Amino acid sequence: MFFFVIVATNHAQKFITSGTVEYEVKTNIKKGLEGEDDMWSRALIDKIPAFTVNYYSYSFTDNKGLYKFDRTGDKQKISSWLTGVEEDNIWYNDYQAHKYSNLITIDNYNIVEGDEKKIKWKLSPSETTVIAGFNCRKASAILFDSVYVFAYYTEEIPISGGPMNMHGLPGLILGLTIPRLYSSWIATSLKLDVTTPVAPPVKGKKVTETFVINALKEYGKRWTGGDKFTNKLIWRTFL
Repeated sequence: MFFFVIVATNHAQKFITSGTVEYEVKTNIKKGLEGEDDMWSRALIDKIPAFTVNYYSYSFTDNKGLYKFDRTGDKQKISSWLTGVEEDNIWYNDYQAHKYSNLITIDNYNIVEGDEKKIKWKLSPSETTVIAGFNCRKASAILFDSVYVFAYYTEEIPISGGPMNMHGLPGLILGLTIPRLYSSWIATSLKLDVTTPVAPPVKGKKVTETFVINALKEYGKRWTGGDKFTNKLIWRTFL
């Protein structure tokens, strides 16, 4: 069950165009290992907690957004292979120019830039909920040909963004669920003062998306002896 923090009492009277959202990201890492018939998974599944919980910040202003890791809620140190958390990764989006710039850490710092990918959202306006005090509507989409994504967005914050490179809805995404990653994102708070510079990352070597995908595949082989987690790595990186 999600716990929603009421962060404002008068936001409905005016649109919010800048601020910082905190997202709680919860992943069922044991579910991700179930069904894997190998010694490594069987040995690991009894030694880890069922869930990993991490917190990310999303700052937005001037129709731009910056999403990055803030802190972990885990008491036990868990490998990023299981959590999907690379603490130095950054997702930057310019929603007006329809451009993105991501900082991706694979051995070194790499920057991938390009055009936002078109997401074909299906709106379900009759399905609603309240998240962090904001009225939200439901939408769904399919990414990477087979990955279902379910989002809740609020038109009270009219920026077409959200976690990672999620975009294209008529309002900010405050809730997100991706069943194939056993993961959910939920906004827990909103601050109206933007303290984080909303600018693209500059520390890193500029590379192509193809370079990153190939590097992730090689990374997967090196650490797991196969491509067991490679698809999930690619999805998490380019969501």
